[in-house]
Parts: sequence; structure tokens; C-alpha cells
Amino acid sequence: MTQVFGGSLTGNAHRLFGLALGASAGAIMTPFYGGMSALAVAAMALPGSTAPDWLEIRIGPATLIPHRTVTHWLLPWLGLAVASAVWLPDAPLLAALLLGFSVGGLSHVIGDAGTPLGVPVWHPAKRHSLKLWDGGTSEFWPVLLAWAIAAILIRSLVL
Repeated sequence: MTQVFGGSLTGNAHRLFGLALGASAGAIMTPFYGGMSALAVAAMALPGSTAPDWLEIRIGPATLIPHRTVTHWLLPWLGLAVASAVWLPDAPLLAALLLGFSVGGLSHVIGDAGTPLGVPVWHPAKRHSLKLWDGGTSEFWPVLLAWAIAAILIRSLVL
């Protein structure tokens, strides 16, 4: 979402959070799979960070898939991340692209899990909330923390 409404993170917060998690994942991958795979993970985290919203397929003012249901469900995003991580040794660059997209999607779901509305975890129709922030100004802190972690990982594993 591009605006704060009902305790959602803004689109910019999702992008920044996703890029930070992508940069962290890329830093962790660098010693094992090299810089190209690491860059692929970080780059694909950006479109992945907003994917749970645009995968709902907007049709006029409504969406084909209701908001924060299947596209915001934690388990498929986690499954995609695990599958792509398992595929890394066989096709590092392609798997890294898929891993980056899934890391971005996970970052979106994690970001929304901290809001009062929550996200589906075990079932797409039942939401859970960590109630850590409500969007708007409080989204600054999780984004800052994510970038601080990314900076530490990049400094210690890449530079």
C-alpha cells in the first residue's frame, strides 16, 4: 500500500525494509556464492518487497484477491525462500533471483505482521499480529534496525 491506512506500512517503508533484508541476505551469501548472486538477491528483493500487494491484482477500486489473505500468507513465501535456497548450489544466479524475490516478499509479510491488522501465518483466512508498530511514523524504527543489521553484515562479510 502506498498510504498508511488501518495500520499498514507505506510502500516506501516496504521497499526500504525489503532492500535491507535483501542486502543482508546478499551479504550472507557472498562468501559462498560470490558477488553476482549476492547482487541478484538484493536486486530482486525490491520487487518482492511490494509483491504481496500487487499480486492481489487490482481491478478498478477492488482487488481480485482480498487484501492480506493468500498473497500475505507467511508459509508460501517461506516455502519459496527455502526451495530457492536449496536450489542455490545447482543454479546460483537463477536461484539467487528467486531467493531475492522471496526475501522481499517475506520482508513485506514481516513488516505487516508487526501492525495491528496482522497477516496470515498458518491459514490464509486467519491473521496474527505482533502489534509492534502501527505504520506511519513508527515504521521508521523497524526500517532503521533492518538497515543497521544489513550494514553490520556487509561490513563483516563483504568488505
